Amino acid sequence: MKTVVLIPTEDEAAPIRAARPFADVRVCGVGMAAAGAFTASLLVGERPDRILLCGIAGAYDPALRPGQVVVVGVERVAGLPGKYADRYEGTPLPAWLPAVVSNTVSRSGAEADGAAVENMEGAAVMAVCHALGVACSEIRAVSNRVGDPFDRWQIPEALDSLVAALVRLAEEHRP
Repeated sequence: MKTVVLIPTEDEAAPIRAARPFADVRVCGVGMAAAGAFTASLLVGERPDRILLCGIAGAYDPALRPGQVVVVGVERVAGLPGKYADRYEGTPLPAWLPAVVSNTVSRSGAEADGAAVENMEGAAVMAVCHALGVACSEIRAVSNRVGDPFDRWQIPEALDSLVAALVRLAEEHRP
C-alpha cells in the first residue's frame, strides 16, 4: 500500500523526514487552496492508496495540551452556512490516538462550534481525497490554544510528539 504523508510546511516536514517513519513525505502548502490543489495534482498524477495529512493544530478544547497528538475523525470548513457545511470523515487510525472534530479555517480564531481543534488544510485535502476515492487520515499535534499569539505556540514540542506518533504508527503497520 503506497502511503504519501502530506505536511503543510518544510519546517514541519524536516523532522519527519529525518526520523524516516514513512518513505514519501511531501509539502502540500499552507491553507485550503494550496493544500487542495497540491493534493488534486498528486492524486491524479500518481494515485497513491492513502494520504496521511499531518501537522500542527490549535486547540479549542482546554483538555488538549500542547504536544498532544490527535487523529481527526471529522473535518469541516468553519464558517460555511449549514446547508453547505460538508463534513469529511477520515479513514480510522489506531485507538491510541484520540479522535476529534476539527475546523479548517482561513485564519485562526473561528468559533469552535463543537470542534476540538482547528487547522488550515484538512477539509480541503479530505474533500479532494473523498472526491477521487483515495483513503485519507489526518493526524495533528497541538501547538497552541486557539487565539494564542504566535510567540506562545509550542511548535518544537508539537513536532516532537507528531514524529513520535508517526514512528509508532509506521512500526505498527509494517508488513
